[in-house]
Amino acid sequence: HWRPPLRDKMEPRHGIMKAFPKVKRAKVLYGKDAPPVKKKPDECDVTGNTFNGVTVYILPAGIGNARCQIFQRQIQQNGGRTESSLCPSVTHVVVDDNMDMDRALRLLKVDCMPSGVQLLKCTWLSLCISEKQMLDVASYSLLLPKRDSETRHENIKEELPNVKPAAETIVQPVSDQTKHEETMDMTVPDTKEEVPREEDGVSQSDLEALITGQHPKMETSDPSLVPSPDSAAQKVVSGKWVCAQSSQSKTHNFNKHITDKLEVLAKAYTHQGDKWRALSYSKAVNALKSYHKPITSYQEACQIPGIGKRMADKIDEIMESGHLRKLDHIGEAVPVLELFSNIWGAGAKTAQLWYQQGFRTLEDIRTNAHLSNTQKIGLKHYDDFLDRMPREEAAAIEKVVRDATQAIDPHLVAMACGSYRRRKATCGDVDVLISHPDGKSHKGIFSKVLQSLHDSG
Repeated sequence: HWRPPLRDKMEPRHGIMKAFPKVKRAKVLYGKDAPPVKKKPDECDVTGNTFNGVTVYILPAGIGNARCQIFQRQIQQNGGRTESSLCPSVTHVVVDDNMDMDRALRLLKVDCMPSGVQLLKCTWLSLCISEKQMLDVASYSLLLPKRDSETRHENIKEELPNVKPAAETIVQPVSDQTKHEETMDMTVPDTKEEVPREEDGVSQSDLEALITGQHPKMETSDPSLVPSPDSAAQKVVSGKWVCAQSSQSKTHNFNKHITDKLEVLAKAYTHQGDKWRALSYSKAVNALKSYHKPITSYQEACQIPGIGKRMADKIDEIMESGHLRKLDHIGEAVPVLELFSNIWGAGAKTAQLWYQQGFRTLEDIRTNAHLSNTQKIGLKHYDDFLDRMPREEAAAIEKVVRDATQAIDPHLVAMACGSYRRRKATCGDVDVLISHPDGKSHKGIFSKVLQSLHDSG
């Protein structure tokens, strides 16, 4: 039987239907349901007191507006005040490191600085922020050096009126040939034909360089090209090996506020087994420690050998903010991995394996881990191995190994390298290098020397 179709309860609707129909919003009554007022960009919470009582005006020229804003926030967060111009309340004026006093005065539109107002390089502000304390302004002021130099210059004129300036008597033109030789010395050849190689032998000059820490002097027929003793003492001659480079060349670290933070990351990557990142950070740290002045810009960091663009970004972040955000993301595993890696006989991979097995303390390792004989010794003398020995003790060990070596062959050369070679005050261990002037006769000597040392006790 035919039945009439049932009508749909909902009538069909034509056109596009909105999934979320528009709803009128209720009016917000002022003072009751109003959303909280956002803070203005200029307002910030005070978290320190480094700059209490200090009012700073930062001259943007050379520093940049973005960096100025970061500095201003850091000053305000540490209890100081900032001004947008040189006004009577300003106590410190900060300018770009490359700016001299004359240009700063021109930009400030004054003939001289007001009494009691300091004119300082930007590095002073960066270091104050990073070290969280007010530093002495003497080394960063643009005012004092010029006054002293003017006084000395006037005294010299009065006492020695007939003496010519030193620059006129010392500076001599350099010939094109000399410039070409210097350029060739600094160029690293790419092709194998340009690099003379010794497959098995070590030349006598290489051996002398290892022993003395310097390359032997080149013979020259022109006496004018022979450097004077004073200039030779001032010029740092880099050896062929890292151990031939004295640590005395890094006595003063102008960028310690940067290297301290990068060293933390280098150590963290080392313990995590990321050797390439660890190497990158270590190279950057060494380059910064050897740099002759404080770094002031991203562009300057990029020009330093051993520092790439990404590393320069991190350096720039530390310079601008006094902090490196990457340090905030170091996991809790890093201190434990460092603890385990310090066990003699355990490397980064073993430390990670122990961590993955749930071990967190040395007692966990001692009671639950499967240890080799070397690792058992390392764990038993854990603290002793971490103590660094004085140079005198390292020298005594070197003498014992040298005597045992030369008892086998008097022509063999045995010398301590590593931190001892770099004239460190203390040494973690003693690395002794054994070689022979002919480059061949030292082969197979290790087992003989080792047996001799065992026999001697």
